[in-house]
Amino acid sequence: MLTVAAAGIYFWLQPPHVADEVIFTNGIILTLEADTPTAEAVLVRGGRIISVGPLTQAKKMATGTPDIIDLANKTLMPGLIEPHTHPLATAMLGAAVDVSGFKHTNRSKVIKSLKKGIEKGGFGGWIVASGWDPVMLSDLTAPTLEELDTLSPDEPLIILTQMMHDAYANSAALKAAGITNNSIAPGGGEFVKNAKGQLTGTIREIGAIGEIFKALPTPPAGTHTLLLSQQFKLYAQAGYTTLGILGPVGRADDPIGIIKKVSGLNRSPVRTQIYGLPNQITRLEKPQGQNEAAPVVGVKFWMDGSPFSGGAAFKAPYANTRLTHERLHLAAGHIGSLNYDEETFKLLFSDYHQKGFQIAVHTQGELAIDQVLDIAEEVINQYPRADHRHRLEHNALITEGQLIRAKQLGFTTSFFVDHIYYYGHALNDLVGSRTNRYMPIKTALKVGHKATVHTDNPATPIGAFRAMKTLRVRAARTGGVLLGQHEQLTPLEALEAMTINAAWQLGLENETGSLKAGKSADFVILSANPLTTPNVELQDITVHSTWLKGQPVDTRSITASTLSLGVDVLKKIILGD
Repeated sequence: MLTVAAAGIYFWLQPPHVADEVIFTNGIILTLEADTPTAEAVLVRGGRIISVGPLTQAKKMATGTPDIIDLANKTLMPGLIEPHTHPLATAMLGAAVDVSGFKHTNRSKVIKSLKKGIEKGGFGGWIVASGWDPVMLSDLTAPTLEELDTLSPDEPLIILTQMMHDAYANSAALKAAGITNNSIAPGGGEFVKNAKGQLTGTIREIGAIGEIFKALPTPPAGTHTLLLSQQFKLYAQAGYTTLGILGPVGRADDPIGIIKKVSGLNRSPVRTQIYGLPNQITRLEKPQGQNEAAPVVGVKFWMDGSPFSGGAAFKAPYANTRLTHERLHLAAGHIGSLNYDEETFKLLFSDYHQKGFQIAVHTQGELAIDQVLDIAEEVINQYPRADHRHRLEHNALITEGQLIRAKQLGFTTSFFVDHIYYYGHALNDLVGSRTNRYMPIKTALKVGHKATVHTDNPATPIGAFRAMKTLRVRAARTGGVLLGQHEQLTPLEALEAMTINAAWQLGLENETGSLKAGKSADFVILSANPLTTPNVELQDITVHSTWLKGQPVDTRSITASTLSLGVDVLKKIILGD
């Protein structure tokens, strides 16, 4: 009986599987190909699309008697593509205390959750919290070092802000990381000090925050792999089939190796493209080929910081408001600084450009964008390279002139439109009348860009149809205020930004992003057609199933592969390895 039961569990844990040759029909089929936008049927063989067109054509081109998958009036379209995300960081932060504005409405409730998390204790004696957001929550003033030490007198405590460009650490955490009043932060970061030169507990920018996270205890071997495999399933559940991982941040010794391992597992839920940090790809002399699991195709830089911490290098100062002065503690006339001087960035940009990497740069403000474009123009003129597709990321206040110049230099653009949804109510207090041109994705399309959109998870939650609605409506979650209505996209433009345009930006236009003979059968089947669904109903669309390489993705929490990974972690814990 035990053998029979074990066999039953084994087969139940195996991923779902369909025949090698199948025809999808009897539904709405959106191809995202301009010449044939819809089709009656799609024939798939061996994981590739063979035919997109009439059902009679699909049957004629079949080699045998294919299985017929009845869509039952649902919508089949190319799988969604997230061109800028951080799944390893999301996977690790899942164990952190959630103090975000997504789940809290005021400071009192944030502190209450934080205290509960501290009482439960953290991993290895450390308490890590994530999501502190003084812009989303109007009364959320920054914690002082004294407050942090009162909350956790003995155990190290670190609180990461929602956009992950600021953090707050108590004295125990600073001591554990070896950070003193004399410490100098790396890479454009800052260990903030008061007028007396004493640490305040505030840490700014990625490099400096990394110094704190280096001190965290290392989880049991295999933990990152298990958590990342589960995180990939969450993307697939949301309809994504491809991820661009820009800067694999997260507390791990070998982030790229972990991503490659999970992406290389049999029947991985998503395909991945990696843009490593400079220190992660120093040994690579050229980008990796697409036949690799999770190829390293690019390199990621941060030229400035977050608009919500004072780090964005805008051309004009932040607005003079209570938000900027009292909650963000920015002085009048504040302008965010650049993370790289001209000479240093030119050397880095030139090196990776000549090696053939695609260079992606976080740029929120006009000064940051100008710095990148000025250096890029000089390097590209000296070392011409056709179709490099270097990337400008986020682009909060990029101007039309900069968009035109970026297009002329061969740059691509990706926009973080969740700023409008989650922070639209506060943007006027940050940048004043400039909100009218915040995240100008329509302008980017008008000047010829194949613009894309991303949610930068974990900066904001995974949610394709929320982002799609924001592209079409540009309404803030709080108050429903509309921002820059002239930048609204049509339903087709919004869908293209999340499929065919994103595939092109990642260099995968011949592999995915649309339904075309020869491409991989990467699909999502939806409850409704997003092109005809009213804006108010977009977020009601549900994902029926996601398909990668012609097979349904197994999004269950427990499968054969995750069970195996879990057993490996358990062995490490028991054996003390």
